[in-house]
Amino acid sequence: MNKGFTLIELLGVIVILGILAMIAVPVIDNSVNKSKDNLYVTQESQIIKGTKDYYAEHISELPQNDGDVITITIQELQEAGYLPLEIKNPKTNEDFAPTTTILVTKEGKGFKYELDKDTIGGA
Repeated sequence: MNKGFTLIELLGVIVILGILAMIAVPVIDNSVNKSKDNLYVTQESQIIKGTKDYYAEHISELPQNDGDVITITIQELQEAGYLPLEIKNPKTNEDFAPTTTILVTKEGKGFKYELDKDTIGGA
C-alpha cells in the first residue's frame, strides 16, 4: 500500500491554510498601519521638540502679540543642528520635505507649535 496523502486531504489542508490567511492578513495589515501612524506622531513630536529647543535659544525671534504667527522650516532646524538630517515620513517612507513648515503662534502667555500640513512632503 502506498504511503502519502490523498488529493482530498491535500485540498483540505490548502482550504484550512487559506482560511487562516484570510483571518491573519487583515489583522497584520491593521497592526502595521497602526504602527506607522504611531511613528508618524512620534516624528511630528520630534520636529516640534526641535522647534521648541531652537526658540528656547532664540527667544527674541518669537512672536510678541497674541495671534501673531512665525514659521521655520525643517531645513533651517537641520542646518542649526536641532533636527537630524534625515527624518522619514513613515506613511510614505520618504524624507519629510526640507520645506516643511512649522507654525509658531502666540497664544496668551504661551505658544502653539504645529506642522503646516500643506507643506509636508509626501504625506
